[in-house]
Amino acid sequence: MSVFSAWPYFVLMLVVLGALALPVFRAADEPPQRDQRTATLDGLRGFLALSVFVHHLMVTHGYIEHGEWTFPPSGFHTLLGQVGVGVFFMITGFLFWGKLLDAKGRSDWTSLYIGRLWRIGPMYLLAVGLMFLIVAWRTGFVLREPAWSVLGGMLQWLALGIVPMQPDINGYRGTGLILAGVTWTVFVEWLFYGSLRLMAPLARGGRTPRFVTGALLLCLLALTVAALLSAGSSPAHPTTALVVGALIWVLASFFMGMLSAWLIRHDGLRLRLPEWAASLLALVCLGAVFLGFQHMVGPVQVLLLWIFFHLVCSGSTLYGLLATRAARRMSTVSYSIYLLQGLVLTVVFAAPPVRDCAMAGAMQYWLVGILCALLLVAASVVSYRLVEKPGIAQGKRARSGLRRVPAAQAARS
Repeated sequence: MSVFSAWPYFVLMLVVLGALALPVFRAADEPPQRDQRTATLDGLRGFLALSVFVHHLMVTHGYIEHGEWTFPPSGFHTLLGQVGVGVFFMITGFLFWGKLLDAKGRSDWTSLYIGRLWRIGPMYLLAVGLMFLIVAWRTGFVLREPAWSVLGGMLQWLALGIVPMQPDINGYRGTGLILAGVTWTVFVEWLFYGSLRLMAPLARGGRTPRFVTGALLLCLLALTVAALLSAGSSPAHPTTALVVGALIWVLASFFMGMLSAWLIRHDGLRLRLPEWAASLLALVCLGAVFLGFQHMVGPVQVLLLWIFFHLVCSGSTLYGLLATRAARRMSTVSYSIYLLQGLVLTVVFAAPPVRDCAMAGAMQYWLVGILCALLLVAASVVSYRLVEKPGIAQGKRARSGLRRVPAAQAARS
């Protein structure tokens, strides 16, 4: 068996789902979404986050072996990360553009941004704080750079991902790799939230289809050019065209989520397939991406992934998989899974006996990987209850307070 075989991924998923079905993880139980347009997404996020973890598990193997943090040689494991991140961006576009459509483009922006700060901030700060501790440990708790330089770098990291420059701390090379480099997506999310206010007028008066489809067509055209220019190049050694194509693919992911938000709000345009047929088509499209391509830079794979996503948004549960209690629990803690994965990999592989055992063979590496996945999920359930959930509740209280102030002022007048 090769380390880069595909089937161990499914074994890892089954083990994690089996563990999450145990009563000990009931702390991750949350009431299902009342909005049927987003209910199936509640079962999808966890699979995305854990797929990104497996992607980084394979990247870690190459990093230990060759000292290079780059895409794995396997297209399957490369796509696990790219598909996971791409669909996360689609979900963001779907949810927030949907809110704008429902509000006719007139959102309470202060409330939205405060809610985002409390949703993203607490868990992000915990992950970054733990990263600082690891940096301090690995640098011997001694200042290796001027104090002002270390403090400045730390402040950039503590900016909740809003600042894109996140430097090495105290001279420790590869500081961001302690978090598996995932924080770049938080910055991209903030860019999207900021752009919503500029795009809000396009959510009024039926302008969405022309705006989104026009933007998507431009993205697909650019992806076609990027795919042609990068033909034959490996994701492990990306060309400029492949890098630019990846940026366009990220942008297209948001637009595809926005398009789905508009489509499912128009009954005449909704797909009306039986559950079994919708699940089959969704799985066929997803399978075609993994079987037919090595990366996501290209119009065909992007469209196939969007069809999969749109079918899930339309109610497909993938034959009930997304509706299982274990899947919902994993999705509830998916943000913690996403942010803590690098920390778990860093700590586990820092132990020389564990690292040596894992690198001795493919089977041993995957056994250690499954152990990492179980530790990650357990830590994520704890962090969700102690950090994420209180932060979400505080965000709701802050937004409620903002709404009460104008009401009180109106009553006094």
